[in-house]
Amino acid sequence: MRLIPETHFDFAGRRWTFFIVTLAFVAISIGSLLIRGFNYGVDFTGGSLVQVHFERPVPIEAMRSALAAIGEAGASIQQDERGDFLIRVGVKGTEKEGASFAERFQEQLTRSFPGNRFDLPREEMVGPQVSKELQGKVLLGVLIGLIGILIYVSFRFDFRFGVSAVVSLAFVTIIEIGFITLIRMEVTMTVIAALLTVIGYAVNDSIVVSDRIREDLRKIRKETFYQIVNRALNETLSRTVITGLSVFFVLFALLLIGAASIKDFAAVMLIGMVFGTYSSIFVVANSVVEWEVRFPSKRRR
Repeated sequence: MRLIPETHFDFAGRRWTFFIVTLAFVAISIGSLLIRGFNYGVDFTGGSLVQVHFERPVPIEAMRSALAAIGEAGASIQQDERGDFLIRVGVKGTEKEGASFAERFQEQLTRSFPGNRFDLPREEMVGPQVSKELQGKVLLGVLIGLIGILIYVSFRFDFRFGVSAVVSLAFVTIIEIGFITLIRMEVTMTVIAALLTVIGYAVNDSIVVSDRIREDLRKIRKETFYQIVNRALNETLSRTVITGLSVFFVLFALLLIGAASIKDFAAVMLIGMVFGTYSSIFVVANSVVEWEVRFPSKRRR
């Protein structure tokens, strides 16, 4: 049973339209990165992060006053839909007078909100040296991942497919980074994990499409490379759309009703899934078509 009827779209014939749209998204993303920059979280800048849950609601102005009382008026304060607070302070505010920020903060909350029970379900502290090491390791991890994908796809299919897959993944990553900087999302290890997961999702879709193209190249000899790519994309379109929609609805549900700690992950995954699906259909195979047009392979000349 096919949920989507058989299609005959000319994907390859409109490849330059898709390339221009992709480049436009990339340009916007790079512009956002250059203008707005990253909003690094405690994981990468060092400092302390504390989540506070109160038994009864507390206004954010009262929380600011409590922080000012311990000399942390410049702390970052966020409040989620449940009323929980996320408090972030830099490295300088992490430890004063022999006590950690969390200890001083708890004492002040007890004084500022007597009778209102609270707990700290989340408490993190990262030193500046560790945060610098994390930045380097994240970049190295992404680079190793892209090189590994290039080697694997080139070995399994063709060097052209490997290069196209890596270029496509680079586009998806840049667009993701643009989204993160545009909405000033805090860059944490959770966000990085979502980025790496998106890369894995996108390359899986690319492999499915590339595998179908390879099968059709072996079976069909009367059609041109251009026609075979169009055939393969139309044959895998139903599977790609259904898989993408199933993931989309799950991530959308997490974004709506998930806990605050997982919403950034869901948002990054949601955007990445959309553009990962887009790239597997409109970028990877069409890049190989353009390569074939400019540098025809021997068996298709």
